[in-house]
Amino acid sequence: MDNIVVADKQSEVATQSAWGNINLKAPSVVQVPVSPDKVATVTQRGQDLIITLKSGEKVTIGNFFAVDQAGVGSDMVFVGDDGTLWHAQYDAAAFTGFTFEDVASLDELVAGIGTAGSAMPTWAIAGLSLLGVGGAAAAANNGGSSSSSGGSDPDTSAPATPIDLLVSPDGLRLTGRGEAGTTVNIRDAAGNLIGSGTVGADGSFNVTLNAPQINSENLDVTLTDAAGNVSAPGTVTAPDATAPLAPTDLAINEQGNTLTGRAEPGSTVSVRGAGGVLLGTAVAGADGQFSITLQPPQIDGQALEISAADAAGNISPVASITAPDVDNPDTTAPEQPTDLALTDGVTFTGRGEPGATVQVRDAAGNVIGTGVVGADGLFSLTLSPAQANGEALDVRLVDAAGNSSIPLEFTAPDITPPEAVTDILVGPGGTALSGRGEPGATVEVRDANGTVIGTGVVGANGTFLIDLAPAAQPGEQLSLVQTDPSGNASVATEYDVPLTTAPDSPSNLAINADGTTLTGTAPAGTRVEVHDANGTLIGTVVAGPDGSFTVTLDPAQANGELLDVVAIDDGGVSSLPAQITAPDITAPAAPTELAVSADGSVITGRAEPGSTVRIVAADGTELGTAVVGPTGVFSLNLNPPQVDGEVLQAT
Repeated sequence: MDNIVVADKQSEVATQSAWGNINLKAPSVVQVPVSPDKVATVTQRGQDLIITLKSGEKVTIGNFFAVDQAGVGSDMVFVGDDGTLWHAQYDAAAFTGFTFEDVASLDELVAGIGTAGSAMPTWAIAGLSLLGVGGAAAAANNGGSSSSSGGSDPDTSAPATPIDLLVSPDGLRLTGRGEAGTTVNIRDAAGNLIGSGTVGADGSFNVTLNAPQINSENLDVTLTDAAGNVSAPGTVTAPDATAPLAPTDLAINEQGNTLTGRAEPGSTVSVRGAGGVLLGTAVAGADGQFSITLQPPQIDGQALEISAADAAGNISPVASITAPDVDNPDTTAPEQPTDLALTDGVTFTGRGEPGATVQVRDAAGNVIGTGVVGADGLFSLTLSPAQANGEALDVRLVDAAGNSSIPLEFTAPDITPPEAVTDILVGPGGTALSGRGEPGATVEVRDANGTVIGTGVVGANGTFLIDLAPAAQPGEQLSLVQTDPSGNASVATEYDVPLTTAPDSPSNLAINADGTTLTGTAPAGTRVEVHDANGTLIGTVVAGPDGSFTVTLDPAQANGELLDVVAIDDGGVSSLPAQITAPDITAPAAPTELAVSADGSVITGRAEPGSTVRIVAADGTELGTAVVGPTGVFSLNLNPPQVDGEVLQAT
């Protein structure tokens, strides 16, 4: 493999490197000894360009996408097997690959590339085509005579590492000393260029940084001379002028001798009581968690102040917490949270009792987010998984004493479009159409001209049945879109009406008392299939000569399930579904998570959504009833309040 040639645009020095990874020290023209048709991929990784050949070889051009203060970047030329030069053009703002422009002659190469705003000097372009074995551009020969491009050896000595580096207290300037006339480049820990300048005649430099560096950032400073030689980096640590955030997630155990929470990793957390008396300190771990032993224990409801100080002495705002009062325990539950809002299905915010823990549960009772209410009464937490499709959520606050607020039901905004409708079928005569979609969504059917010929609403089991007027004709193309109640529309499903007439739907459907078998009639010889609300096949049989059938259901359907039943002929054409509701002989599970408020006036818990919860006293007296909401949570008032250790029964 021939060498890679690099022509520095600033120093006008061209050098060669053996095939392999290289690192550009300044914007350059890079000539790669490979034809474009041998390249498999070109990708950007940070400031680097990675070229992968079809042979599997890879080469990385470091800093290819870096630009100097004048906005000058690097260019690349590929060399074809026949010596043709190919200029690789690209969008520096959003790299997606190269497009190639062939250059048939040096004049064309200069005209096509050197004046295209790339700041590529014409000497460099011409030099690329002339470079041979040597390390610098060779002069053209003419009749045995030659002319020299210069009488001195190239400068290959790198400047010394810059010294006396210092970042200003405001983090906006970096000063130091180095070789006069060299270019100063300052990069952050990620390798991003954050400042450039020039060393003055007296050897000093003062460079403005494009963003304040005030949080102990580690910076690298290099010097580049006119020949493109780069010094070894000097390093400097920016000042730390950024105070930690106030400690969070504060909690004190029942004995009042341990306080836990979270703070900036490595910061020293201090707890102070009345009069500023220091009660304990600890250093936050790498994960930000800390645990402080309080001396003496705080068990009389004292107000405590907690702050964090980093290594530079910056002190956070104060967070506060109230110690437990063992003589007068807290039995008062927090009020329900207010001002609830959910952004993008992920960030959940609101207001509540300072110091209380926020718990968010989904309809199945799974905790999908927790947080702590700040001293200002505000909280913000992340939900996982995201809730962006109208889900019903249960939100409650739990204080340090373990008292829980009455659960509050919150419906997540529906910002998720439904999936496209599926399982579309057209019945005999084209007068009706069925399918599956999102429960509650409205389905609209249009003909090939865009005219609406039918609408309907998807049922609770995800199926829909729509009358068509005029009737759909065999071979006609229909378009179906479903829109949920929030106005989110699915992509359209295009459906060609079959040329074959569908069989009639099953009829005379019945399910036995224990939900194990389903009977009915269908066209003789058709295959009858029974599907549950999820579309899962739970039973199949072939209708007899008289059209009757009996299907065994597995699993049994005995909890009020809505089922779809279809008949499928020998050609695989399905009828429209007939629906039947299974008997409900399954009792709800017993209520769980029962809790009575401190004043005995309210009981909360979880039970089957839609069921009615009844609370009775030991003597059978009914104390209250409530219907369970979609989250499975209920809350009902007890009349009269139960405050004397009474035994209650919930059904």
